[in-house]
Amino acid sequence: MANSAQKLQPSARQVFDELITQYAVCERPDEQTRIRNRIWEQFGACGATFISDMANFSSTSRKLGVCHFLKLIHRARLTIAPIIAARNGTLLKYDADNCYAFFASTDDAIQASLDINAELFLANQALDLSEHIYLSVGIDYGDLLLVGSEDFYGDPVNTASKLGEDLAVKGEVLVTERAIAESGYVAPENVERMVARVSDIEISYLRLPMRKSSMQAKP
Repeated sequence: MANSAQKLQPSARQVFDELITQYAVCERPDEQTRIRNRIWEQFGACGATFISDMANFSSTSRKLGVCHFLKLIHRARLTIAPIIAARNGTLLKYDADNCYAFFASTDDAIQASLDINAELFLANQALDLSEHIYLSVGIDYGDLLLVGSEDFYGDPVNTASKLGEDLAVKGEVLVTERAIAESGYVAPENVERMVARVSDIEISYLRLPMRKSSMQAKP
């Protein structure tokens, strides 16, 4: 009986989708507020968003074919997944050549990104240029809606996406100023501090050096 009851329990995604459906069709402001509060009570979280993108997708696919690039995506995932897990992250999903992960700690998100790029760089040294893999990573921090271990939504997700997919170049890690403020990362004196405006959103971020980060415990 216990096993049957467990099987009947709706998933986090099902509960979330049902609440969003209720919110979408509701017209009473007081009821909208109630549903919105329930959504945040059940799915609200605060942490670091990690979104990566593989460089040269279009050019590689056109030159060597999509099957070749899908092979590179597969290899990249074999590197990404264990490092995210080792750094206490939750790998939420893959979407083509993008990876989406959540970390309770910004330090873990930063270190995971640097570890991944370091391992890929090392692997590239023994491979032909056509087999090289480079990731661009964006990291932000803040309040968001975390749907189990499947997905997340919110401003930090949108910002990390802009950084990782639109602004970062291959092998680069871009981290927002607000994420850095929540970490023990000690930025080098010569670190590049940038401000970009993407889709009417102003983003202040750091372009991290391509090496192991310098971490210190927060007081």
